Amino acid sequence: MFTGTNLTYTKAYNFRIVFETIRLTGPISRAEIARRTNLTAQTVSNIVARLLEQNFIREGKKLQKERGAPSTNLIVNPDGAYSIGIDYNRDHLTGILVNLEGNVVSKYFYEADNPQPEEAVRLIADTIRLLKKFTDDRNAYLAGVGIGLPGPLSINENNEVSNTNYPNVFPNWLNIPIVELLSEKINTRFFIENNASAAAIGELWYGAGKNKADFLYVFLGAGLGGGVVLNGSIYDGAHGNAGELGYFQFTNAKSPLSSEKEPHIGEHFSLTNLYNWLSSSNVIVKRPEDLEKLFLQKHPMLMDWMKLAKEYLSPILLGAEYYLDLGTIILGGRLPEVIIQDFTNDLPMLLNKNRFGLKSNAPKMICGTTGPDAAALGAATLPIFDLFSVQKEVLLKN
Repeated sequence: MFTGTNLTYTKAYNFRIVFETIRLTGPISRAEIARRTNLTAQTVSNIVARLLEQNFIREGKKLQKERGAPSTNLIVNPDGAYSIGIDYNRDHLTGILVNLEGNVVSKYFYEADNPQPEEAVRLIADTIRLLKKFTDDRNAYLAGVGIGLPGPLSINENNEVSNTNYPNVFPNWLNIPIVELLSEKINTRFFIENNASAAAIGELWYGAGKNKADFLYVFLGAGLGGGVVLNGSIYDGAHGNAGELGYFQFTNAKSPLSSEKEPHIGEHFSLTNLYNWLSSSNVIVKRPEDLEKLFLQKHPMLMDWMKLAKEYLSPILLGAEYYLDLGTIILGGRLPEVIIQDFTNDLPMLLNKNRFGLKSNAPKMICGTTGPDAAALGAATLPIFDLFSVQKEVLLKN
């Protein structure tokens, strides 16, 4: 339960508290909001009036009480705000437009071949224009554009992006002022995040992490990434790269997919590496959907790859469990849902084998619900998260 305060300087915080209460528990009456948040009825009434005026919520059905006038229930207005999410990686670009309830209104997908920054920026800008046309035509409120980029990232105070820890995979991406370049073409708010952390925010706001204060999100996609949610907020870490699971070294023999001078587990989870490894045995796979067919056929090479992947993941997840004592681990990403579900089914047994016997509690492991577009949806969540998320940082701002 969220608890508000009636102090004058916390108006912005209370605004978010009320909206979040409606989002998570609506339909809900004004009186019930006041009861849940410990705000006065007048404070709730004033905030609700602002939310209605700004079109972020709307009134639903009236409920007749035993005594007095009927109460009006409040719900989120799906058309009250829209947001654009861009998931860019070396092999694809996904752009989506979502409404305030997180429903996908429009989507564009492009396969890519590691485009250079100038070409990538042009493709991102063109995709944003296509998606933005929907809100422009309807004079609807666009909260902004979120961009998810592969980590680990370095983002300085000028929003210049570099992927300095992986320069061989992303050549020429050193200090690219991506926000400046996009702002020259499109007038809106821009947000940048590691795509795995963005996906974690999407699960927190709209998916399996909704109503969960703490969890580890494991992103299975172009590599192996993750996002950490603590106390209802994404934990970025000192340099914005918390949850970079892929850079653990192999504890035993390295993956047959490894080719780097410094082998690391993320290589095994790279879809490009997996496709190339399969093609070396004349098994042609070009996209994640092709992997689902192989899984349903129980193709031995894919089964071997999955067995190793679970073995590599197990000690990492166990370490995260011991360090953070999280109640939930969510698996998601670009892999087909049936494969992620198989990971979710088998990993708890592997963790049990290696877990210290006296430890009585284990995290619940579940599948993410945002699907293969998790990173794009997460990126689209960034502007909405900035507007409405109940974060302690709001109390520190004027």
